[in-house]
Amino acid sequence: MVRREKNLQEGQQRSVRRCPFVASAEVTELSSGTLLSGRTSEIGLGGCYVDSLNPFPEGTHVKLKILRDQGVFETKARVAYCDARFGMGLAFTDMTRDQLSVLEAWLTEIVSQLRPVS
Repeated sequence: MVRREKNLQEGQQRSVRRCPFVASAEVTELSSGTLLSGRTSEIGLGGCYVDSLNPFPEGTHVKLKILRDQGVFETKARVAYCDARFGMGLAFTDMTRDQLSVLEAWLTEIVSQLRPVS
């Protein structure tokens, strides 16, 4: 996590916190149709991190598909930052209400598992 935080430029901070989240991901570059397979390691309402050996460059517009046992999440995104050795941080764009509901359900599940039981 520390390594990824250093990739954000000074003054750039996420507006929404990300949670640990491992799932299969498919990232398709919108202009060329090039498809990368990877896996998520973090996710939040505003974006996610995708581990990939050949990430797309910063600024690339993509379609993201995250596959998980409990469903599929799809949205358009922009590569906010990348590290050629590890992967890329994606900022979600043009998310539909249905897809937002899927994401919110996943995040609710994750957060409920992280909270200590009293």
